[in-house]
Amino acid sequence: MKQVRRLIHITGIVQGVGFRPFIYKLAKQYQLSGYVLNNGDGVSIEVEGDETRVMNFYNDITLQAPPLSRIDSITAQTIAVVDALTFISEKTRSESALPEYAPNFIITESDSSQSATVCVSPDQGVCPACLDDINDPTNRHYRYPFTNCTHCGPRYTLIKQLPYDRKQTSMAAFAMCPDCEAAYTNPEDRRYHAQPVSCPKCGPWVSFYALESKKDQPETVADHYAAIEATANALKAGKIVAVKGLGGFHLMCDATNQQAVSQLRLRKQRQRKPLAVMMKDTHQAQCYIEGSQKEWALLESQQRPITLFRKKASRLNCVNDAGFVASADSADSADSADSADSADSADIADIADNVAPHIPYLGVMLPYTPLHYLLFDLVDVPLVATSANISGFPIIANSDDIFRLLGHVVDGVLDHNREIVHCCDDSLVQIAGGRRQTLRLARGYAPYTFSLPHKLTHPVLAVGGQQKVTFGLGFAEQGIISPHVGDMFGLDMQQHYQKMLNGFTQIYHVKPQTIVCDKHPNYMTTEWAQDYVKGYVQGYVQGNVQKNGQEAVQENSLDTIHTNNHDSSYEKPTQLLQLQHHHAHIVAVMAEHQMRETVLGFAFDGTGLGDDHQIWGGEVLLADHKTAKRLYHLKPFRLIGGERAIKEPARILLGLLLEYYSFEQIKAFQLEAFANMPNSKLDNLYRLWLTEQSSPYTTSMGRLVDAFASLLGLVEQVDYEGECGMRLEALAIQADADKGAEPPSRPTFVVENDVIDPQPLLASVIDSLAITAFQSACADLTTGPSVLTTTPSIFTVKQALAIKQNAANQFFTALVEMISTISAKHPEYPVVVSGGVFQNRVLMDKLDARFTSDARSFLTSEIIPLNDGGIAMGQLWHGLWHEVAAAE
Repeated sequence: MKQVRRLIHITGIVQGVGFRPFIYKLAKQYQLSGYVLNNGDGVSIEVEGDETRVMNFYNDITLQAPPLSRIDSITAQTIAVVDALTFISEKTRSESALPEYAPNFIITESDSSQSATVCVSPDQGVCPACLDDINDPTNRHYRYPFTNCTHCGPRYTLIKQLPYDRKQTSMAAFAMCPDCEAAYTNPEDRRYHAQPVSCPKCGPWVSFYALESKKDQPETVADHYAAIEATANALKAGKIVAVKGLGGFHLMCDATNQQAVSQLRLRKQRQRKPLAVMMKDTHQAQCYIEGSQKEWALLESQQRPITLFRKKASRLNCVNDAGFVASADSADSADSADSADSADSADIADIADNVAPHIPYLGVMLPYTPLHYLLFDLVDVPLVATSANISGFPIIANSDDIFRLLGHVVDGVLDHNREIVHCCDDSLVQIAGGRRQTLRLARGYAPYTFSLPHKLTHPVLAVGGQQKVTFGLGFAEQGIISPHVGDMFGLDMQQHYQKMLNGFTQIYHVKPQTIVCDKHPNYMTTEWAQDYVKGYVQGYVQGNVQKNGQEAVQENSLDTIHTNNHDSSYEKPTQLLQLQHHHAHIVAVMAEHQMRETVLGFAFDGTGLGDDHQIWGGEVLLADHKTAKRLYHLKPFRLIGGERAIKEPARILLGLLLEYYSFEQIKAFQLEAFANMPNSKLDNLYRLWLTEQSSPYTTSMGRLVDAFASLLGLVEQVDYEGECGMRLEALAIQADADKGAEPPSRPTFVVENDVIDPQPLLASVIDSLAITAFQSACADLTTGPSVLTTTPSIFTVKQALAIKQNAANQFFTALVEMISTISAKHPEYPVVVSGGVFQNRVLMDKLDARFTSDARSFLTSEIIPLNDGGIAMGQLWHGLWHEVAAAE
């Protein structure tokens, strides 16, 4: 037998996922000698033995890697053979005595001397084995809410530094007991080097605080399991409780309790924004929602995202004596439902109407920590589980802030004493057009890491946009997209952004040398990027920066936390690249699909600064990763009052109509959108439009959606972003449900020269609404208007609704017709769609059907958000290829 020795190096998500014990067991299986260790770049292995066994060992690394790992690269180098006894280096022997169970192969201490390019794994939902442990009265983890192993649990939210070792996490504060120490150091145990490993004897614990009587002085009611029981009792009593999870606090209450939900909305001053619901399990969820296999698979995945489902029209056969079971009409959705016995559903309370009012969808997630499961052992109803924050602020991750900022909202707090180093929201996903869409990239999916096609010699930082911000970091051979940060309005969010950015650069020891930002000069991220570059070039960014007379937040600033791990980068001055907003949207999709060729890109969203300094949002671009040419755009119309128009869509509608009709004609339409508006205000808006003051032109497709929602009388005051689109979608779905209500003809957009004009569609909808108004007026006459029914007024209400449903449906159909028509004019290019407008499920379903019918594929994002959460990805891809071109 020929003896060989190999030095193997692996990069990717290979730390904190049970990779070293996997290697250890594999080496034992093949009777090989050597060692494995973590370092800042991944995992290094030396093995020695029979050549065939070493080859099989090498191949099995890729084939049998742990489920949460991801191998980006694996290399093997032949090195000199030594005898088994001297195989393990003296350095290794000095660090760790050889244990009896591993005479020839050991797992050594991590090497933190190298630069950190290993991928940090996102947090993962609890695994079945750990669930068994917390439910087993004989197990030492029985009812312990922090149970985890190498196959599950927190990672990103508790890491401070790479390599991923306990001493560099927030678990360093907890000394392991002998039992946990034994599990942690035994490669045969599934908790071997599971950094957050702990038990009731040595780990974190939970406490319940009551705030009902003394808002300013929280009272500790119970600790440990009794705290969970107290929380359950409070929830069952209709109270609102802040519950600390992996990445921050949830505000929880009984989702079937209309009054509790109303209290939450009242205290949070959140009128209609849909609230996410946590269901006990799939069986319970099947009582309230219906979906495709893809949707159920997303819900049940270990990432445990919030998944948007259709609300169920009826709930039949949902319970039996054992608890919740699947309903008869959703039995094809899950195998577990097949054996369910039918029973009366009368005992099941409905989800309160005010949880997600006026929309057909419900955002649902399943428990993802042992704490959640223990809570649902005591609470049988679905729970509202919305992020605990002040509107527009980051999710709260410590109880002091809960008491200070939300003490008036909650009746109790279930806290724990494990520090959340990086707060992280819940991910939000849906299925649209037959594929996954990520609406918010966060827990379970982020940090999102991917391999770069070229190795970067200089790190690139993409700072994102202004809303739904993420940032991207590219260095060496990997790219990273951060979890969702939020909207950059206000100093608190800017500090939060800086803190998250500092956390990333601290973990990876990276000093960005190329910064990519948006072209909008007033975006906070653009200002930050410009300040950073100026500071670096002029050499004054050391400590605090004076900006606008105030100290900008520079605690642990980038310049003070970097090490010299990338010495070569210091030879290059920091440079700033700026990428137009909608170009970035298209490039983000190209990046996800690793594309460089020219594409026909449809970038439809709400707002973005165009190359002509106008507000864009309905753009068709011929684009690659470097440049973009604007081929078509929506016909511009004015936003009367600027930003205020976004909150009052009737302003948008008036601005749109005034492009085609006189003010007198518009008033004569007697549109529902202006029915509650005083004549004086309408006149003032018209004068504002005439003077052109504070009424910029826009080509935004998102604003056109708002205008049509207003035209149909759906929204007077916008309560949350995207409300108009969701209400229009809800109406269109109802039309789709009644195919017989399709209009005989479908006026659409006119595409002439480079302008997309909605006038034919607009005129058609106004005409149909005029018919409704006429019938409504006739219904009020004592003689009655109709020979079709004996109850004219009821008939008119139904017909008016049907006309509006058809109009909404007509709008989305027209959009698809227009996209299809333009695409047909450019058959030589792949079609890419991006931007928040394409989060509309009715639009995406119709688009998918049309392109399938036309035998032409189109590309969109599935992992990276289509909305502004994907801007950083586009910027990073642009910066990457700029760096590659510069190097060549």
